[in-house]
Amino acid sequence: MLSPDASVDAPVDAAVAPNPLTPDRLSGTGLCVDAACTQIAAGVRTFAPRWPLWTDGAVKERWIWLPPGKKIDNSDPNHWRFPVGTKLWKSFTVNGKRLETRYLVKLDTGDNHWFLVAYAWNDAQNEAVAVPRGQDNAGGTNHDIPSRADCRQCHDRVPGGVLGFSALALDYAAPGTNLDLEELASAGLLTAALPGSGSPRYPLPAGRNAQETQYAAEAVGYLHMNCGHCHNPDSPVYAGSPLELRLTTNMLSSWPATTVYTTAVGVTTPAMIDGASIIIKPAAPDESVVIKRMNHANPAIRMPAIGTEVVDASAQTLLRAWINSLPVN
Repeated sequence: MLSPDASVDAPVDAAVAPNPLTPDRLSGTGLCVDAACTQIAAGVRTFAPRWPLWTDGAVKERWIWLPPGKKIDNSDPNHWRFPVGTKLWKSFTVNGKRLETRYLVKLDTGDNHWFLVAYAWNDAQNEAVAVPRGQDNAGGTNHDIPSRADCRQCHDRVPGGVLGFSALALDYAAPGTNLDLEELASAGLLTAALPGSGSPRYPLPAGRNAQETQYAAEAVGYLHMNCGHCHNPDSPVYAGSPLELRLTTNMLSSWPATTVYTTAVGVTTPAMIDGASIIIKPAAPDESVVIKRMNHANPAIRMPAIGTEVVDASAQTLLRAWINSLPVN
């Protein structure tokens, strides 16, 4: 079993070892039937958020397991609370080779009482071993496996501790056999009834013109998923940068009503970047701080701050189109 290092990890982890829920090999987590993970265990379900997190183009698979008879507390639709024993995994594959599988398990009540660790796959692809301090350039690639402390930089900045498995992320017709919001509700896995009578339960607004309607949902969703877990009032980042890029279900009456618009569109920041001072300048992507930061050559300035080394070109194209659609007041 893993022995959490109090000098690296949050204090809650210092008291959990030894624990059968924190094995030193992926095969002990309950994800797979065999060590090579050629077959997923019964009761483990795949999911795919509507807006995936950018990780330099790595192919990802995601799974969740809920303890039998337990439900997700969705009484606050913006911050789900998961039952003790909940497990989530995410696997990263680059050039057809599995590099890592990340594991989260809820050890106790409380928002951030999660154990988080990544398992690195060996060259033979038949076993994955925990690397609590992370691993750079995994498998000879540019992909870096995060340490447990790195994982907490994002997961501890949102109530509930889980990213990508939420009301807004799952409120769409998910492809294939992936879990979505409707299936969670119909299977009785949520504590509270959903609003409305069918999908989407939290409809996104229309734009003020055809172009904004075309681009806003995906562009704002991208910022929500890739930036909102740090840029929100529950994060320590917020004190120094009162920017809220997290969507909430209670502010969807119009795009200008969302916090992404009220805290970023047309808003000046004291942290000027390469001559740009407005976070998102309508109809002017090249004068917008968000574009400058996404594309910056200096890693200390580029956003997102961790978990990526390659600029997301597709996202830049999307965000530029969205910014160009924004009316100039």
